[in-house]
Amino acid sequence: MNQAINFFWTILCFIPVIIFWIFTDTAPYCYIFLLISILFQLVPLKVLQLSNNPAFYERLGVKFIRKFVQNGQYINSYLRHKNPGYRVVKHKKGASKYIKAAVMYERYHLICFVCFLLTAAYALALNLIWFFLLISLANIIYNICPILLQQYNKARINRILKM
Repeated sequence: MNQAINFFWTILCFIPVIIFWIFTDTAPYCYIFLLISILFQLVPLKVLQLSNNPAFYERLGVKFIRKFVQNGQYINSYLRHKNPGYRVVKHKKGASKYIKAAVMYERYHLICFVCFLLTAAYALALNLIWFFLLISLANIIYNICPILLQQYNKARINRILKM
């Protein structure tokens, strides 16, 4: 179930980016943007963490976002219905593992965020406004929301671990 959700959002949000690169036929820029995006892996995530307070992210609407994603409210509810003992995090060791996964997802979405951002800016430079708007919307849905969600999850789990 979780992978179906990932597949859906990935396909939906990558479509405008892929169509843009096919439409403009400017592959060298695409490769440059990908290289720049990958370099952002050198940025420490602590620098990008907006807050260590889960309430900050809740005010941004992360609880709403959490309903529609991998290990989100709807999926977990379904999985718990099928398997009443199902829990994403069961103990401290599981919490540490979950934080490592959150870091991995955040890094992936950071790469995609930068690539989508550069692609949207390039579309705007080419005066392709619809591509700019579609890619920007996809960037919000596919990258900004998950980055906020992963930061929220890390803040929440770290707060629990400190107790």
